Amino acid sequence: MSGKPKHGLSYDPEYRAWQTMRLRCLNPKNQAYPDYGGRGITVCARWLTSPAAFLADIGPKPSPKHELGRLDVNGPYEPGNCRWVLRKINDRNRRSNHWIEIDGVRRTIAEWCEITGLPHDTVTKRLRAGWPPEKAFSEPLQKRGPWRRRKACVAAIMADAAPKPREKAANAEEKEVA
Repeated sequence: MSGKPKHGLSYDPEYRAWQTMRLRCLNPKNQAYPDYGGRGITVCARWLTSPAAFLADIGPKPSPKHELGRLDVNGPYEPGNCRWVLRKINDRNRRSNHWIEIDGVRRTIAEWCEITGLPHDTVTKRLRAGWPPEKAFSEPLQKRGPWRRRKACVAAIMADAAPKPREKAANAEEKEVA
């Protein structure tokens, strides 16, 4: 038998995750390399050449929606640092996340927004305006009427301001007389 050994995983989603993990860390031509291999993120020796070892250590994906995630975003791809997670969890484990600490509890803005029920854009604007985090997440939204009501009011005001058809005719007759 010649050629590469067959592992029988080539068409499995776990194989694709293993393959893209390696490409991100090892191939300088890969688009994601600067954020992974370029930063020193490595793949453990056991996983480097064996998708079967990767699968044995991490197990199958719980669902098609799961993706490979690392507990420590600055750590290597290795058994103790990798797991299958949903996109929502993986998105909250990024270097670019803005972390806020309130009463000794450290969470991302998205997590605090979920807990408080406040819109993300509202909180972000408040923080950029210099609000302390405690106030940005505790101050309730200003009550405003439904947009349809405001739209109807604007329409009514505009209708009152517009000249009436009779006024147009009377104005036209005055201009002809003058």
